[in-house]
Amino acid sequence: MLSKRRAGVGIAAGVAVLTVVGCAVAIAGDDGRRLSPRASYDPFQGSATAQEWVAHGDHAAVIRVTRETAAEPGPKDGDYVPRTVTATVTQVLWSRPRAPRLPEEITLQAKGWYTTLWGGQEEAAREGAPRLEPGHTYLVAVSGTANGVELIGDDAALPYDAATFGQGEFEGRAISPNAYRAAVRGLPEDAVAEFAISETYNPRTLRDVQRLLEGTSPLNLYRQQALNSLHTDVNLDREPDHHADEGAGDLPGRVRRRVTTLDPGTDYFLSLACSGRGTAITLELTVDGKTDTRQLPCNTGSELVAVKQPRDEVAYEIASAGPDIGAVAWNVSEAPGHADRDG
Repeated sequence: MLSKRRAGVGIAAGVAVLTVVGCAVAIAGDDGRRLSPRASYDPFQGSATAQEWVAHGDHAAVIRVTRETAAEPGPKDGDYVPRTVTATVTQVLWSRPRAPRLPEEITLQAKGWYTTLWGGQEEAAREGAPRLEPGHTYLVAVSGTANGVELIGDDAALPYDAATFGQGEFEGRAISPNAYRAAVRGLPEDAVAEFAISETYNPRTLRDVQRLLEGTSPLNLYRQQALNSLHTDVNLDREPDHHADEGAGDLPGRVRRRVTTLDPGTDYFLSLACSGRGTAITLELTVDGKTDTRQLPCNTGSELVAVKQPRDEVAYEIASAGPDIGAVAWNVSEAPGHADRDG
């Protein structure tokens, strides 16, 4: 009988969790695990929802883990032993357009082990996520890297033993669909795990998840990421900047803007942020009849382009440098120091 304790998202059996000055630290319990609480997980990008799977992933696939290998600890690993797992790809549910083909066998980074003071080992696990263990099957979302493939995040793996969502390995322990349903209840409502395990007249199937991913667009997520990356307060004062022009647009495509209300005695900045599958955007900026063309990178935060005391209208055109989808956000703001000159 599986012992369960609800703690946010996940199950915790025989694991004590110590909180020190607001930080949760996992302590090994009596079951040979060291379970990191979900509160300690601060991902670079989300990996739970269908939008996040299609925005960040190259493939969604069913894999069966066949073996695991201990990797050489790095100089900063301390008592932690990294681990990789080798898995066979049994079915590809979804692939993004122009994604490189997924190999029949893949290697993934996985939670490893901690070496104990008495020379033993404790399994490293994260609350709310599988460890990826040999003999078990999972539905995963992966993206390609220069060295192979990787999970898009810890939330991008679902237990799928015996062709059943929620059955298999979770947090390093066996789990049933009912227990898994309770464990993922704290995830966003549009999480793939919530969808796959939701109670319906008939259990969800791979075809249901496939239709979900095929019908999901990442554009809203790309727009929000671009807007979040944008410089919104160039002057860094307590008053919000009043942008002379601002907006967001989808890529691929072209965004054309004209701004005619700028003060000819004031310097401005055009702030741009791009998010998505592309690597660069092209900017054509025309000030006082002179056009400057430059390429700016995507997914690197906000870029500032100076617009010095324009005497006439300012025009700019933003276009993707390739066919991949994404979004761009922009604003035109007074350069720092303008308020001081007015005062």
